[in-house]
Amino acid sequence: MNRNIQLVEKSLDTISPGWKVMLVASFTENGFEYDLFAKGPDEEVVALLAMVNAVTLKELEERT
Repeated sequence: MNRNIQLVEKSLDTISPGWKVMLVASFTENGFEYDLFAKGPDEEVVALLAMVNAVTLKELEERT
């Protein structure tokens, strides 16, 4: 999904000015996909979301 990161970030700026971390989800032919986008130095929030992302992906893989 994040092939064009600048376009996604510009869209996020339009939708929610001042965003720090955003989860962008979509449905594709391959199923549900999502990406995390981070803006600014909020490393703790990014680390937490990355951990949640990893656990979620592991749980999804275990279900299939």
